[in-house]
Amino acid sequence: MRQLQITPLNGYDPEVGRWMWALQDVRRRYTLRLVNGLDERLVDWEGPDGQENAIGSLLYHIALVEMGWLYGDVKQMTELPSTVKPDFPFPSRDPDRNRLTRVLGVPLAEHIGRLDRSREAFLREFEGIRPDEWRRLRRPPDFEEVNYEVTPEWAVFHLVEHEAGHAFQISSLKARGTRMLAAQEGRD
Repeated sequence: MRQLQITPLNGYDPEVGRWMWALQDVRRRYTLRLVNGLDERLVDWEGPDGQENAIGSLLYHIALVEMGWLYGDVKQMTELPSTVKPDFPFPSRDPDRNRLTRVLGVPLAEHIGRLDRSREAFLREFEGIRPDEWRRLRRPPDFEEVNYEVTPEWAVFHLVEHEAGHAFQISSLKARGTRMLAAQEGRD
């Protein structure tokens, strides 16, 4: 019989460890499961009309947003640290197209490696955080522009829902793209 329960990750205060478990669970159960064995032709597929965000662009975005919340909002830094920055040569959004930056021509393995490295950095930064720091409000460096304060707890909650939402998009793109490829192969 399966047991459905949350087990805090080791190395964290139990409350923080539950949220770190949730982050790991959404990544493992949704994102990585959905892209496991994905046909490389679907990594860059932008929907039947070419107007959607490709799976590869979504994977890049998920990792970049995670690093943005960690280092910008929680750690209150103005730039990603040099240990993380090389994984993110592109901005999150394309200002001319009002959508995510297109990250095309990148193999799936590279996207998964980026997700793994960003998650490793994220988990490492939260090791040993005390409950009072977990709930302490912080002002992002660009506070005047964004006009909010945030706790690490809320940032992690948001990242769980953010990744789950994009997993739904990935699921939809994968299903439709797989049908399109099957139809194309049936005609050949």
